[in-house]
Amino acid sequence: MPLRLPSTIALQCLEASERLGSFTRAAKALNLTQGAISRQVIGLEQRLGAQLLERRRESLVATPAGQAYLAEVRPLLLRLERATTDIALHQGRGGRLQLSAPSSFCNYWLAPRLSGFVNAHPHITLDLSTYLGPVDFTASRIDAAIMVVGAPVPGLHAVPVLDLTVRPYASPGLAARWSGDDFATVLRQAPPELTLIHNSSLPGAWALWLRQAAGADEILPELHAGPSYDLLSMSLHAAIAGIGVALLPAFMVRAALDAGQLVPLSDIESATGRSYQLCYPEHSASLPALAQFSEWLLEVRNDAGLANAGERT
Repeated sequence: MPLRLPSTIALQCLEASERLGSFTRAAKALNLTQGAISRQVIGLEQRLGAQLLERRRESLVATPAGQAYLAEVRPLLLRLERATTDIALHQGRGGRLQLSAPSSFCNYWLAPRLSGFVNAHPHITLDLSTYLGPVDFTASRIDAAIMVVGAPVPGLHAVPVLDLTVRPYASPGLAARWSGDDFATVLRQAPPELTLIHNSSLPGAWALWLRQAAGADEILPELHAGPSYDLLSMSLHAAIAGIGVALLPAFMVRAALDAGQLVPLSDIESATGRSYQLCYPEHSASLPALAQFSEWLLEVRNDAGLANAGERT
């Protein structure tokens, strides 16, 4: 005989109690009494025959059984909440899409183009957030994310958006020091006035560029001493400020080039082995809003000739 499934409210009480660390805070979040929350969780534990929560240092935490159960239940609750909201507000004709993207890509590539999607799909509300580090689809309301990846991500669907290729840029004042010189040769000589800006999201990018430009495998050790930034946008602004030379993708530098704030030091563009891809878990694959956003994204990519080579300056 199939086991009767627990009620949605019992699962919500368990999830909120674990997430907030107490029955009191869960009661406030769900607009129930503390006693009601406690009874729902205890009843669920009795039904399953397993302790799901335990108290440690004045806080409720999940037991190993509770962790395993919540890992499966939490995404289902998020999907149920999402489906209910979409039907109630949009009658299934679009809905809300929760998208996350790296801030540099979001600010310099995606956001300037979003009006096209909004105008073409007025029935879809797109919520956009930025992130650093891995995206946890099981513990968040994010439906899909633009991710910088170098290899397929296990368990996720992926739609290629833009190859991440870079070339060196510097402020006009700094670039004037090597005017007329081949920058790959300058890089191999490592003059004392040369500072390379590194980016933690693109390890080894300078060595890859030098290999592409001059067939060399390594930059001199002293050039590793330059500053390193988490975000490509930080590298962009550091280069504009004359701090050093940065490897940047073309889509980020258009405004700076037009304003005379940056100049390219070489025509050679190198691959980084990474690309921007639209990634999403299986439970998001059936979302109509995601399907329409993915279709629009591919149209924009193909119209701009971005499928394999990135944007060119």
